[in-house]
Formats: sequence, structure tokens, C-alpha cells
Amino acid sequence: MTQNNQNHPISVYERINNDLSHFLEKTIHSNKSVTTNQIYTDVFLENDIWTIDMFQDINQFVASVEKHRISSEAGRNKLKFKSVNSNINSELKYVFYRRLFDDLWTIYGAFHTYSGPLYSVTVFLNEKYPNLNSLLDLDIDAAEKRYFFWLNAKGISSHYQKKNSENREYKTIRPSAAFLRRLHDFLFEYTDFREEWEKDKWNIKNLHRNYGLEYNRSTSNYYIDFTKVNEKMIDPLRKYFKHRLLGKRNFTVGTAQMTILYLKKFINFIFMIEPHWNDLKDLNRSHIEQYIEYLNKYTADSRDSISNPEGYINRSLHYPQKFLEDIQIFNYDVAPKININHLMFPEDKPKRKKKSIDQIDYIPDFVLNQLFENINDLSPEIVPIVWIALKTGLRISDVLGLRKDCLKKINNKYWVQTDIEKTFVKDHRIPIDNELALIIASLIDKSGKLSNQENNLLNYIFVCYHGNRKGNPLPQKSVAFHLNNFAQKKGITDESGNIFHFKTHQFRHTYAVKMLNGGADILTVQQLLAHASPEMTVQYAKILDDTKRKAFESVVKQGIFSFDSVGQVNEVALQSEVSSTSLKLLWQDYKLHAIDNPFGTCHARLKGNCPYMDSPPCLSCGTNQTPCKDLAIGFSDLDISKYELHVKTVTRAIELATKVERPELISANKKNLERYQNILSTLYEGNFIFGRKNRLNQEKING
Repeated sequence: MTQNNQNHPISVYERINNDLSHFLEKTIHSNKSVTTNQIYTDVFLENDIWTIDMFQDINQFVASVEKHRISSEAGRNKLKFKSVNSNINSELKYVFYRRLFDDLWTIYGAFHTYSGPLYSVTVFLNEKYPNLNSLLDLDIDAAEKRYFFWLNAKGISSHYQKKNSENREYKTIRPSAAFLRRLHDFLFEYTDFREEWEKDKWNIKNLHRNYGLEYNRSTSNYYIDFTKVNEKMIDPLRKYFKHRLLGKRNFTVGTAQMTILYLKKFINFIFMIEPHWNDLKDLNRSHIEQYIEYLNKYTADSRDSISNPEGYINRSLHYPQKFLEDIQIFNYDVAPKININHLMFPEDKPKRKKKSIDQIDYIPDFVLNQLFENINDLSPEIVPIVWIALKTGLRISDVLGLRKDCLKKINNKYWVQTDIEKTFVKDHRIPIDNELALIIASLIDKSGKLSNQENNLLNYIFVCYHGNRKGNPLPQKSVAFHLNNFAQKKGITDESGNIFHFKTHQFRHTYAVKMLNGGADILTVQQLLAHASPEMTVQYAKILDDTKRKAFESVVKQGIFSFDSVGQVNEVALQSEVSSTSLKLLWQDYKLHAIDNPFGTCHARLKGNCPYMDSPPCLSCGTNQTPCKDLAIGFSDLDISKYELHVKTVTRAIELATKVERPELISANKKNLERYQNILSTLYEGNFIFGRKNRLNQEKING
């Protein structure tokens, strides 16, 4: 489609010529402050061939020019602007000028990577569009197709096969072939002087700069894009999104991006079946039913790319429903006449399936071991991200958003402190070990040396110092990309021998599972993960239980033994004497009723059926229930360990009894705990204990 900016062409070329007649030279001072000085020159405006020497004395380019000269190939020191039309030449220069002086392209990128594509685009335009007066007059979709054919006819492939993160091949455009569209889109953005709200594609950086709207700094998507929506609804959509964003009530930039993603599909479908409509006033239940039918067919045909069809359909109905409900409340002219409650019903949305244990995507030890064995070969910028994610359980967006003040030392222990974006938790703290503290400290030190007021104003430790992401953290996608490339190269597989597919959120799940396996309780894990509710944490506990049960079943397969009537240990034939149902019941009985004791686990105590629950044998003999007269404690060098174990197991029994609300068990075990602690403290003092005082006297006599 052809794109024309307001006041094109006069004001555009005045602006272009004015900008090309000067530049800002930047100076970075020792205190990290940055000052600028405006230099007036016509060198970039008047010259149709730019050489690398034109940049060698400009402060911000000195180092990169020298670096380029050392690594440069012959003939890569010039940019040639050779369009037959002077306006197009000015437009091409302006794009290169803006990309370079805005620090979005490096000297190497401009002169080495883009000089060839610039030459190809110029020759193509001269040959196929000799009368073109501006790049913005192109129907860019048609022109790009024509450019692909032109390149292929010259033996230059416009597309190539690429593998995605799941190792599936797909066809994509070569960066050099995409250069025509990139030049067009850059120019359109640079010469679109309208207020952001009036544009069809909103740059979220501009919304942040002009209106203070926050956004996820580790995202790769910087736009709220209305260009793919039916043009009849663009104005109402811009009005609605502006209203919701400025209201700042449960409608973030991320929510806006998600909303337009699902809303455009709904709107385009409605206007496809009702092409003569100019609004949504006549929307009725029949249209909604047709859309639901379409969604079900679409998800059925796209099972390879849509892993959760129910969730996709749910979202595809939720966002349009919310939009229609709001525009009715706001009394928009385009709103449906029929109340939203009569258009969409709760029953329209499929019930979201709860994830099974197998669907909770954590990294098994089998894979982790391979990762750790090869981690020194992983990209150096990704290694610390992996360690922090694995040892803190932070979401990847929160890891990448860590700042130079995130490392805290409290009571001689190290903590990571940061704000949690998703659940709006301020100054969330997570304990870390000394090794991770050293890694973070080195990252803070490195960031301090490389940062200044311009390239890292917010003091991130994983920051991009140049390019389109300058001043923002590394993108989330790059972490997963590096990990999966690494898995391919190193052959990191799951237990079935398939290349393991890493997802950044797996590290968070893995942290939770490791914490529970290590004995942390659910409430502690919930607090460390900053979960708003315990629901997700409980899912991790199910993984822990499943892990324990598998270990139980593995041991059972090796053989089951029991005591016979005289106390001898005999093996039980598994297949003939114990059914799988019995094993399942045994596991459930263990979970529900068993309490640890120094001899094993008792399956009667929690039910209250153990005759020795109140008083253990040897410490409760005879009618008076007192310690056995023949008992002596302290002679054996194992006695201290025995009573330390007694204290530990009874303490755990009290915790379990508290959870199941059994006050009589709590009371009985507290009595035992006090008894064991008294005995243990006596042993710690180096003393012996005899069952009876008269027994001690007898020992003296016999001695």
C-alpha cells in the first residue's frame, strides 16, 4: 500500500535538508555524563558518496571507525547514493544519517553490511521506477514482490530456509532482500510528524517518552499496530486504546499489544462476512456463533502451531468481549445495539484445562547435567542469565530487568532485591549463595565501567549499549535463541534422545521444584516466587509428590521385604502377592498416615492407633510408665546421634500433626520432644544417664 505523510512533499524535504546540514557531536566525560555540541556542515547533504573518513573526527565514531578500518574488506569504505532522482537520494541519505547519528546502526553495519543492499535497491529503483519522486509513493507490498523477482533474475536468492527454536524449517526473507521495505518504513517513521495518537502504528518508546507509559523493557515488540485491522475501525480503535492507556487502570502497554492481536482477528472476520458495514451497530448473536465456529476450525487446522486450542479460543473471545462491553459503556457510535450480555455468553468460552504434572515445564536433572557440563561453551552474555534464573526463580523479564543496586548484604548474607513486574511486588528479596553474589557483583562492576547517562540511564546490568535497544535490557527472545542453538550444537537431549527445547520460564519452574525437593514448605516457595496465590505453587508440590512416588515405585521393583511372625526378614514375590492396587494404596497410606520415627515410618501413629505414641518403649516400662531400670544412655558413641534423630523426627511429627489439626497428637509428641531434649542436653554436657538410681548403686558395688 502507498503511504503518504501529512504535508508531503514540501515540509518533508525541508526537514530532511535541514537535518542533513548539521549533526550532534557527543562527548562522554569521566563522570559518565554526556554533552552534545551541534556542528553545522553540508558534507552529508552535498556528497552523494559518503566515505568513512567523513566520520573519523566525530567523537562518537572515532573508535568504531578505527575498528572498521582494521577489519574492513576492500571496497567497503564508501556508501554510494546514486538514484536518478535527487529527492530519493536525499531520502536514502536521511535514513542512513538518522540510523547512524541515533546510534541505531554502527559504522561497520552501515559501510559493511548495508552498502551492498543500498547499491541493489538504487539500481532496482532506477531501472524499474525511473519516474518515482519519493520512496513513500511506492505501493511497498507490490514493489517488494517486484524486487524479489528482480533479485532472483540476477541470481540473488531473496529467500532461504531457516530453522526455528523447535528445529522446524521455514522459509524467510534474506535481510538484504528485505532492505527495500526497511528503508521505506524507516523513512515513513522519520517523516511522520503527526502526534503519536494520530498514527496507525504507535511506537511505545514515544508513548513512554511523551506520556510516561511504562513498558516491559526486555520485549522485542515496540509497537501497537493498527495497520492490519479493517480501516473502517481504525479511528474507533485508536480512540479506545488512547482512553484505556491514559486511564492506567488494568490496561498496560503489554495488555494493549495483546488486545490488538486478538481484536484484529475478530474485527477482520466480521467485516469479511459483512463487507458493506461501516461499524458494529448491527452485530448479533449469529455473527458471534459464526466466529466461534471459525475459531474451532482454525485451531483444529493449526494444531502444530497452537498447543493449547482451548486457551487460544478463550483469549480470542475474551478480548473482543471486553472491547465490545467497554464501547457500549463509553457510548461509542460504532458500538453494537444489542447488549453484550446477549451477544456473548460464558458458555461460549471453553473451560481451560488444568495442566497435568507432565505439562509443568521444568528442566529435568538429565538435561541440567548436560547443560552444566557444556556451559563454558555457551555465549558469555547468556551464562550469568542462566545462573541467576536457576538460582533465584525470577521470571526472565525480571532477571533481565535487574539493576546495579540489586545486590544486598544483610546480616552477612547476600540477597537479590528487585521489583516484580507481573504481580506488582516492590523490593522483593531472594536469598542467594556467595557464588551467585560474586557473579552479580562482577556484572555490576562491568556495567559501571561501560555505562553512561545516555546508553544506560536506568542502570541495568544486562543492557544493550548500542542499536535499537540502546539503554534497554537484552531481549527475552535472544536468551531462548542462544540456549536452543547451544542445545543443537552440543546435542543436549532429553531421556528419549530428542534435542531438548529450552524455554526461559523453565528455569523458574525448575527452581521451585528444586526448593520443594530440598525440603522447603509451600508457603516459603510461594513467597520466594512472589506468587499472588498458592495455586501455581501447589502444582510444583504435585511434581514433588510425583517424584517421590516414582522413586518409591523404583525401589519396589527391586523387591519388597516383610517381617515374618518370628521377626525374620523375608522377600515378598511382587507379582503373586502384591497387586498394583495394593502398591497404590500403600503409597496413599504413607502420604496420609505415616510418621517418621527412628526405626522407620509408623503407619498407625497419625490414626491414633499406636500404643507407644504417648510413651516410647524403654522410656515407659512397667505400670508407672517410667524408663527401664536396665536402660543406660551415653555409653555408646552413637547415643547423641540417636537422640538428635529422635528430636528431629518428633519435631517433624508435630509439624504434620499441626497441618492435619490433631491436637492430641501434638500434645503427646510435645511431651516426647521435651523428654528427648532433656536427655540430649544432658548428653551434650558429657554425662551418662541410668534407668534407676539403685541400678547406679549396684554398678558401684559390683565395680
